[in-house]
Amino acid sequence: MSIQRPLVQRHKKLARTLLYLAPVAIWFVAEPAIRELGDLGIRNDWAKIDYDEYESFRLLRDYLRIDSSYPDGNEIPAVEFLAEQLEKEGIEAHIQRLGVRNANLWATLEGANPRPLVLHQHVDVDPVLSPELWQAPPFAAEYRAPHVVGRGAFDMKSVGIAQLMAVLELRRSGVRLNRSVKILATGDEERDSFLGTQRVLAEHPEWARTFWAVLTEGGAVEALSAEEVKYWGTEFQQKRFVVVWVCSSDRQRLEDLRKSVHFRGTERRLTETVRIFFPRYGPSRARSVTRELLASPDTILESIRTFPRELEAAEFPPLLEAHLRDQSYAFPVEEDPEGGYRFQLVVHLLPDSDFDIVFEKLVGDSMDGFQYVVENYNEKVPPSPIDHPVFQAIDEGVSRLHPGVDHGPLFLAWSATDARYFREVGIPSYGFSPFLLVSQDSQSSKGPNERIPAPAFIAGVQLYEDVVRRLVAED
Repeated sequence: MSIQRPLVQRHKKLARTLLYLAPVAIWFVAEPAIRELGDLGIRNDWAKIDYDEYESFRLLRDYLRIDSSYPDGNEIPAVEFLAEQLEKEGIEAHIQRLGVRNANLWATLEGANPRPLVLHQHVDVDPVLSPELWQAPPFAAEYRAPHVVGRGAFDMKSVGIAQLMAVLELRRSGVRLNRSVKILATGDEERDSFLGTQRVLAEHPEWARTFWAVLTEGGAVEALSAEEVKYWGTEFQQKRFVVVWVCSSDRQRLEDLRKSVHFRGTERRLTETVRIFFPRYGPSRARSVTRELLASPDTILESIRTFPRELEAAEFPPLLEAHLRDQSYAFPVEEDPEGGYRFQLVVHLLPDSDFDIVFEKLVGDSMDGFQYVVENYNEKVPPSPIDHPVFQAIDEGVSRLHPGVDHGPLFLAWSATDARYFREVGIPSYGFSPFLLVSQDSQSSKGPNERIPAPAFIAGVQLYEDVVRRLVAED
């Protein structure tokens, strides 16, 4: 291992996307008795519908059949597929091919205001680690009513097709656009986005000045059933993740060190992000204690400390704790390809935390005598504003299609998306999922039998089209 000291490199090393500690569905509430039927007004009729009559559904299945998995699949056919659909409607698509398997794409519908709303997706998908556990071939896109099954169905080719349909429908409608809209499809997200989002932003610094806002992945819906939606969250901020590789020739010493630094946290503290998020999220909680705590973020630290009885995990679970603490997570010790042993320590930073200070608090002098290297270091960035027209349009769109559903901001504490790279260059960015999914469907995203229900997909595409149209088209 090449060791670099001092520990913190002062320049930013553009590096890895981390979705380590939880699947995309960490926000969803597990419920053994969840009802997995159709929804959104067609609960009783979904079995009678031929979903292949919907263009969006056919496109989704075609898209899922392209193996763009990391590291063995190929992103180039995926961007070529998107380009083909755009060019059929006379929309010029630019493809950037990088080697034999990586690629990016962008295409623009011009509007009166040239600063575009950017619809961002990543075309690569997770690897298929255990194909024998799948009920259907991972890249066959089989329809097993009411679901279409395939790698990428949740993360994030379904959103990608919703974005594609929004652009196609704007073109076909002939409506005058008061703002440009750009579709941006990048690769390499499941690894580090170095050949994807990070690369295109580095090669096109003018985008930081001209992009109005970005819609990408990262939103979540907490739903016990189609009729019991607890919270619909649009991501507006996330933690920062710094990867530290620690290595030694002595495995036992390394094992002991790992145990001492694993899952440690600093003292609780408030951030501006929490002050925005907790009061909006709190009313959706089932327990009165949790609702009371989240309602007053400025007093939450004292309330937790002086609460008359010890808080149970159900009342203030680890995920909520993660919004108040910097934390460390140590992965198991493994053999170092360059000799000896190593483990990966991931430091979860609150958005405004200083890594030097946090690292000292979490590990102290326990690293003395060990070699270590920082692999990435993301800059501090403020949350994207929730009074932005994009966030407000999502809020209004969800309310129109799902009256009574509580929509609000979402702070990702245990996962990360490419939104952070857009925010680093000053572009307001929002993670929006338009699909009303119950938790069992959402939690399939990283494992076998990844899937999305056809009724939720069709309704979500319509919601996405509605939000985009209201943001860029004249009334």
